[in-house]
Amino acid sequence: MVDATTKSYAHLANNTHSSWWRDPGLRSNCFRIVIMYTGKHSSFLYSLGFDGSLLTGLQALTPWARDFHHPAGNSLGIIAMSYYLPKIPTSIFLPYLADKYGRKPLLYAAGFFMLVGAIVGGTSHGRGQLIGSRVLLGVGTAAGQLAASAMVPEIAHPRLRHLAGSYFNTTYFTGSIFAAWLTFAMIYYPNKSSSWAWRVPTFIQGFGPLLLAVGTYLVPESPRWLVKQGRSEEAHQILAKYHANGKMDDPLVLFELKEIEAAIETEKLNNTASWSVFTSTAGGRRRVGIILLLAMAAQWAGSGIVSFYLTPVLRQVGITKPAQTNGINGGLAIWSWICALTGASLVEKFGRRPLFITSMAGMLVCFSIMAGVAGSYAHTKHRATGLAIVPILFLFNAFYAIALTPIPSMYIPEIAPLSMRAKCVTIYIFFSNVAQTFNQWKIPSLICLPSITALAKITWKYYFVYIALQIVYLACFVLFLRETKGLTTEEASVVYDPDNTKEAILEAELKIKQAAEAAMMDKESVGSVQHVDRDLSEKA
Repeated sequence: MVDATTKSYAHLANNTHSSWWRDPGLRSNCFRIVIMYTGKHSSFLYSLGFDGSLLTGLQALTPWARDFHHPAGNSLGIIAMSYYLPKIPTSIFLPYLADKYGRKPLLYAAGFFMLVGAIVGGTSHGRGQLIGSRVLLGVGTAAGQLAASAMVPEIAHPRLRHLAGSYFNTTYFTGSIFAAWLTFAMIYYPNKSSSWAWRVPTFIQGFGPLLLAVGTYLVPESPRWLVKQGRSEEAHQILAKYHANGKMDDPLVLFELKEIEAAIETEKLNNTASWSVFTSTAGGRRRVGIILLLAMAAQWAGSGIVSFYLTPVLRQVGITKPAQTNGINGGLAIWSWICALTGASLVEKFGRRPLFITSMAGMLVCFSIMAGVAGSYAHTKHRATGLAIVPILFLFNAFYAIALTPIPSMYIPEIAPLSMRAKCVTIYIFFSNVAQTFNQWKIPSLICLPSITALAKITWKYYFVYIALQIVYLACFVLFLRETKGLTTEEASVVYDPDNTKEAILEAELKIKQAAEAAMMDKESVGSVQHVDRDLSEKA
């Protein structure tokens, strides 16, 4: 199925083959997108996935538990939380750095912080140093998260932009799979009491940042940022190279360049870009509510327990051997990646809202069964009962991955007009980081329960906390989420605005766009006159 964005460019001639794999320019474009996925321009996703599986796998390694004095409860929660806590303040000021200095410098900085964090973590001799290393990793991944999420759609060919966006978050699992099976292999390290059993995978966490440094050198700067800095010629060359095999007068490339220039002018002229629009208008308030709902659902629906505290979860049902725990961890990572890729490919066929609802309903059923299985094992200690939780964990991850992994990163920008789009993404990242931090440990005076502390104190009964949350999320999805499938960019951007204001908002956006195009035309006219004057003076 062709998405609305692709349709809007379909009438334009383009010097590319209809199949991207048969076109050198599009292959080069895809290669650089893949760099952002795996070697990570979105290295933050590699690092996030690696860290989630790494922390789970390390908990099953005896040398790691010994060297850090068997962390559990609050102490384990602090170790997990230290990765997410620095993301809260950094997500506030990093957007300004990205706009001022560009995407690439931020990506270099991300790689530096993550690499140093991996080195500090691999040389740790106490909990304090370990926590410090995770803080550095958190700062680096926050910078990479912002820059990469902006970079992918800005360099992707219009025909590939939708797929590039929907597959973006699925690359979380490349790091997750790598870390899960690496820690599984370290169970069989020759010297089973050696600290190198956990130091080796911790050092290897620096592999992603190294790829990030190479990838950042190979990938061009964002054309949009270049235009905003008055460097339109450089942006033109980049668009021509990757979107039209170097043809500078390609109709699609010229249209994209004009579109970017008009968008920049629109931002300058649009007076609704203030943060106050999110509280002063009904549409703004609804968008904040939806963003908060998706951020909380992605982090506070039980996935945190499965990702970071799989070892304690399995221990509660009698699965205690390191090989069993890390084998399940590795299997879950591969399975989740397959499900996330499947979900990303189904977005345009079934729509965003049906996938969100199916995802949450399935997670609710799975967690209800998990609570029953864990409670039954707690009373009977029957091994077969405890083992029954394993296939339920796989089903839970499948329902989570089909929607909450691939869709939010594309849905959030869709539901906002151009003047609010970047701010909506910033709000989502901020809320997600806050939710992730609180999910790992408790902040005094807040009512949220820390996952690992609650698991230690009330064991399997803690599942009911998430069951209650899942019921709330499911009801909110049914009542409040709105579909954007098949809508144009403009139509999707106003789905949360009141009916009596949609037409006015679209008309205002159109007027601003026309004013921007007129301002752009004036600049071109001035440039043309100056060019003619220059030619005449040279001839004279």
